[in-house]
Amino acid sequence: MVKKEIKKEAKPKVKKVVHSNSIDVPEGVKVTIDKTTISLESKGIIQVLPYNQVYVLIEHKDNKLIITARKTPKRFLSVANTTLKIIKNAFLGFTKEFVYKLAVIYSHFPITVKTEGDKILIMNFLGEKKPRKTEIMPGVKVVVAGKDITVSGHNLHNVSLTAGNIERTTRVIGHDYRIFDDGCYITERHI
Repeated sequence: MVKKEIKKEAKPKVKKVVHSNSIDVPEGVKVTIDKTTISLESKGIIQVLPYNQVYVLIEHKDNKLIITARKTPKRFLSVANTTLKIIKNAFLGFTKEFVYKLAVIYSHFPITVKTEGDKILIMNFLGEKKPRKTEIMPGVKVVVAGKDITVSGHNLHNVSLTAGNIERTTRVIGHDYRIFDDGCYITERHI
């Protein structure tokens, strides 16, 4: 019996497809890309957006921003998609203002909230002598009117971070939260 030798053909190596997205740059928006940040400027509003250059490559060609994941693992793709969403929100921020509304609620001690420069002071929270402080992020406007706090701005990340910091600063620790419901709580989001 004669054995036939079957020659296996060498399969060509397939290059892995790297995930890429693009977004159109609106008219009148000036884009500057540095190593770790993207600067967007339009109508006197400047937004500086950080990104991770280890995971993402960003290019500006033909009035489009091209966001490419450097590799194919899930974490690279998720960072690329998150970066794309942050840039879309920044473009949206040039046409509208993002607003978060918070309510000051107390049942035991009256809470007083006021702004001083780039800080928010929350005084007499649960009868504490020292005021609780939190920072107002750049480009965010905070208005306190009685028991209502309005946080607004053109950068969604900074607006939501400021509102979240106010809520987190008044979190009740060491007491039963069902009885001690004092604090500042986000009630509305206009995004």
